[in-house]
Amino acid sequence: MSERKGRSALGSTRAKNVVHARVGTECWEVLEELAKRQGVTHTQALRNLLDDAKERMAEEAFGPRLESLARTLLGVVEQQARHAARIEALVAILRKVEEGQAERESQILQTLAGAVGLCQLTYAHLLGVVESSPRAADITTSAQAKMRTLRGEG
Repeated sequence: MSERKGRSALGSTRAKNVVHARVGTECWEVLEELAKRQGVTHTQALRNLLDDAKERMAEEAFGPRLESLARTLLGVVEQQARHAARIEALVAILRKVEEGQAERESQILQTLAGAVGLCQLTYAHLLGVVESSPRAADITTSAQAKMRTLRGEG
């Protein structure tokens, strides 16, 4: 078991020497400090650094495109909001028109009902005037009373 530890320590020293030779003492110290802070091996700390660098490179490559897409999307959202406001205004106008139509229809129906009633009363009065009708007196009295009521005479 002590032989393995010896080999591992020896291999670690060789790796350290290789890294020292390739990147320099200062970079090795930075890598060593980073590995200590993260609580990982030197290799894992180096992999983490490379992953971060890869992400930054992707952000640099795609950042402007993403910003452009975000601006476009924001423009679309703003346009949809304007359309929604216009639609709401149109709906409000249509509701007012429908209310006005309902009021006009109600007035027309009331006028028609009055005209029909007046026609019926006129017809009844004319029937009452006809002397040949056996109910002439009753019809005339009823029609005259209804006409006075419609005129507001009593």
